[in-house]
Amino acid sequence: MLKLATLLLASSWLIPQISGYYFFLSKDVPRCFIEDVPHDMLVMGNYKVPSDGKEIIVFVVTAPGSKDKKHDIEGEEIMLHHAAAGEGKFVFTAHDDGEHLICAYINETHPMYRAQNFKVELRFDVGEHATNYDDMAKSEHLSAIELEVRKLVDLVRDIRSQQQYLREREVNFRQISESTNSSVMWWSVLQSFVLIGSGVWQVIQLKTMFNAKKWD
Repeated sequence: MLKLATLLLASSWLIPQISGYYFFLSKDVPRCFIEDVPHDMLVMGNYKVPSDGKEIIVFVVTAPGSKDKKHDIEGEEIMLHHAAAGEGKFVFTAHDDGEHLICAYINETHPMYRAQNFKVELRFDVGEHATNYDDMAKSEHLSAIELEVRKLVDLVRDIRSQQQYLREREVNFRQISESTNSSVMWWSVLQSFVLIGSGVWQVIQLKTMFNAKKWD
């Protein structure tokens, strides 16, 4: 059991854990961040905003594009959260693999907005790090051992999900590489035919010209 726990903890580097930022938010420049996560992965955003930023600061999460799984600011909106005063959090579950775009905006139409800028602190917790195990233990009446087992189960699930996502990304990358290599090869073949055709045409033209001069 100890070896298993050690292996799981050593493998936890596969799961993106915590990333934090602070920035100044103005009405003209939204601040956006990308979280590349597999589907069914839980993501929590913990933020701290000034007291006068309540309801004025808005966090929006959009899903990845349907084709290339890249972030898309015009993509499907999967979460909209108006900031509470002081500290707060928002949570969403990824429904698709890929890069999720998380943006902070200022709601200029809010009656309390006075064209001021806001300092925002934002931290992302991903996977089992986004789960509040203290609340879980209280609501489900879990003992300390049961809670640790639940953490290990969640960690294993997140590792499997991340590994599956990485395998799919590797397959997609291999397909793109093979497609690119094939295109380069056919382009080289086309260039060779063009060069050969150009050479043959020049020989024919020269031969025609010499024959014409010979008859003259």
